[in-house]
Amino acid sequence: MLILKSIVQSLDCKIWETIVSLNVILQSTLSFAQRSGAHVLEFLRYLDQFGKTKVHTQLCPFFGHPNPPAPCLCPLRQAWGSLDALIGRLRAAYEENGGKPETNPFGARAVRLYLREVRDSQSKAQGISYEKKKRKRPSQQQPPEPSPPPNPI
Repeated sequence: MLILKSIVQSLDCKIWETIVSLNVILQSTLSFAQRSGAHVLEFLRYLDQFGKTKVHTQLCPFFGHPNPPAPCLCPLRQAWGSLDALIGRLRAAYEENGGKPETNPFGARAVRLYLREVRDSQSKAQGISYEKKKRKRPSQQQPPEPSPPPNPI
């Protein structure tokens, strides 16, 4: 419970509300150290119903189109970026406040796989590609070329 209290003190109000709702939804008195990735997945699936991002189903005529010309009945879901950001903040807060990375429920393999699945399905549904950005290698600066001598007039 000490870890939870520390996490609360370091987080803003919105994330605190998220943590409280996690406990309410899971109807659990488990401490965060006792939680698993399965608990986090259950919470993410619960949050999905409050999403505002239209995710086209494969049967929708607008599947794969980023800007559909007309409305459709496809479900609204949580955007991948929102879920990823939330999990990132919760994961960092857990570890910043004494939680061990290996016991962090927000960093569980199942959570990472779920986020990847959400990202991939949303990118296909909306015709958006999320490719890893390639690292830019620092280019070696070449010495400036010497300027030609002035023309004598």
